[in-house]
Amino acid sequence: MDLRYIDIHTHSVCAAANVLSLRNIIVSKDDLPDTYCSVGIHPWYIDNERQQYVELEQYATEKQVLGIGECGLDKMVAIPWNKQVEVFEQQIALAEHLRKPLLIHCVRSYQEVFMLLDGVTVPVVFHGFNKKIELARQIIQKGYYLSLGASIFGGLLDEHIHQLPLNKIFLETDDKPIEIMDVYMYFCAVRKMPLSELQEELAANFERVFKYSVLI
Repeated sequence: MDLRYIDIHTHSVCAAANVLSLRNIIVSKDDLPDTYCSVGIHPWYIDNERQQYVELEQYATEKQVLGIGECGLDKMVAIPWNKQVEVFEQQIALAEHLRKPLLIHCVRSYQEVFMLLDGVTVPVVFHGFNKKIELARQIIQKGYYLSLGASIFGGLLDEHIHQLPLNKIFLETDDKPIEIMDVYMYFCAVRKMPLSELQEELAANFERVFKYSVLI
């Protein structure tokens, strides 16, 4: 059996048979697809939070929904902070209730997010991570996962690629016009490791976090 490339977080549709894409569905902005996805109330798009949460509850129990998110906190948007916190707390509670992992959007809010995640027992993935290695280590020490994307190109995150434990990472394309295979290839070139080894490690991570086999 062969292993797929895993795109842990994308806003695009990928038809390639050797890619497992976890599409990010934003409540009130996107329709729920038949394919595997995560569903969340994004802090950029909180407009009618009560109705959005009702919709999220309906979506979240569907079998193709493997995770809750992206959700989190963002200090760079105009959405009131207390509203962001309330909506994030609701999604944390929902993820815990459904036993589904959380995919986190975090901008200049890491310590606040850490506080709100204290005591959470489902897996947590910080998507699109591009901050300093010290923060990466802090996230991993808390038992959480990191997902790296287009920011790895160009060498700015080579230290992360070399040092982060493979059992705590994922790779993604997010909303960038890139191919997940290229993200894998770059990672392997920097770390000087076989592609098959990286595929095996990330497949094991995916199965552990999302309870889904990526064998084809």
